[in-house]
Amino acid sequence: MQPSLLEVRDLTVTLRRDDNALTALDRVSFDVKKGEVLGIVGESGAGKSITGSAIIDLLVPPLRRTGGSISLNGERLDILSSRAMRHVRGGKVGFIFQDPMTSLNPVISVGRQLMDTIRAHLKLDRTRARKLAIEWLDRVGLPNPELQVDRYPHQLSGGMRQRVVIALALCTNPALVIADEPTTALDVSVQAHILQLLRDLHRETGTAMMLITHDLGVIAKMADRVAVFYAGRIAEIAPVSQLFANPRHPYTQGLIRATPDISDAGEIELTPIPGSMPGIGALPSGCAFNPRCFKAQTDCRGIVPALSGDEVSAFACHHPLERELPQ
Repeated sequence: MQPSLLEVRDLTVTLRRDDNALTALDRVSFDVKKGEVLGIVGESGAGKSITGSAIIDLLVPPLRRTGGSISLNGERLDILSSRAMRHVRGGKVGFIFQDPMTSLNPVISVGRQLMDTIRAHLKLDRTRARKLAIEWLDRVGLPNPELQVDRYPHQLSGGMRQRVVIALALCTNPALVIADEPTTALDVSVQAHILQLLRDLHRETGTAMMLITHDLGVIAKMADRVAVFYAGRIAEIAPVSQLFANPRHPYTQGLIRATPDISDAGEIELTPIPGSMPGIGALPSGCAFNPRCFKAQTDCRGIVPALSGDEVSAFACHHPLERELPQ
């Protein structure tokens, strides 16, 4: 078992609305092992992106972190000053945003942006930083990197910009990369190339990764373990093969069944989950999933289930699906 690189314990995020404090993340706990890809999956509004932003202190007000602890290699991130966190972001932790135009400065060349990041965290001179920037543009697959290094974001295609963002996240050799829906803004034909690039770079660098997505297909290809989020809580966490073959939480099973599957007849079979996820401040009592759950009973409507299991595999359900024994 690899030691934990990132340890998140009881992470709580709230927002103020009409003088009320509403909970967006409710005591979320998980680990990311060294060299591991942890997939974070769930419907829109589940709290996936909020979790990623909270780890590196990039929450947008009125959201704010109000509880829990976050440790990276034993260092508490949640108690660092804003100045100290700036050295963590882009240095020890890289971040890949879903829309590269939100993380690239439109009036500064992509090479200058890479060079500034490299010089801020690796303390190289301009000549060496430019050489490393060109090397990274080549590494992420941009053609003619010596030419691209002086181009501006608007002069590149969406797929090329996302490759630059990946280079920005990895060029300082971070211990952890948080990738928030890294292919959502791209054409389908480009998504596969970007995912392959992330897989290749992960193998080459050994960097641990949190991969945030709503796409179970991406999770199946990329992740070692998966944390399933629902309404600001973790419903289940397990190794990817175990999760797909033997989900314990009814919501996990629902997500899998709602994923398009081509049958032998060539027809797409979908089994949607009834209802919709509750919004922030509108959670039902007990288990947040109980209004949509076919296994809900009286205790599900009155008691919030605790996450039970071990550091590898756990679920939060009063009446979990039966574990199927191997044949």
